[in-house]
Amino acid sequence: MSGTQDAWSEVGERFASWGKHVAERYKESSGSAREAAKESQRKLEEAAHDITDVLDRAFTALGDTIRDQTAKDDLKAAVKALGDAVAVTVSEAGDQVRRRVGTSPDADQGGATTPDEGEGTDPEPPRPA
Repeated sequence: MSGTQDAWSEVGERFASWGKHVAERYKESSGSAREAAKESQRKLEEAAHDITDVLDRAFTALGDTIRDQTAKDDLKAAVKALGDAVAVTVSEAGDQVRRRVGTSPDADQGGATTPDEGEGTDPEPPRPA
């Protein structure tokens, strides 16, 4: 885990260094605003530190979760459920298209097509007048 911490510490240090450059330029451009520049620098350093801490916690949680067998099983089940849902959706959409076009899955195998209920059939036979 120290590799991750080191990497994010480096990020924080780099942003803090950049913040110092910004603060120095600001001080150079306005001598009367030295206190404001120091406060800005402090806020930038604090923000960089906070971001580093949050990202470190997030990646630690992700790493711990990836190593947890129960979480792996849950993820595997979730991915399977997603695949099943996509398969059912595609299958039902195909059935809908075939119904609208007037073919059925059996038509590919030489079977006869049957219209859906209410399609192509008269609801009542004609009555003699």
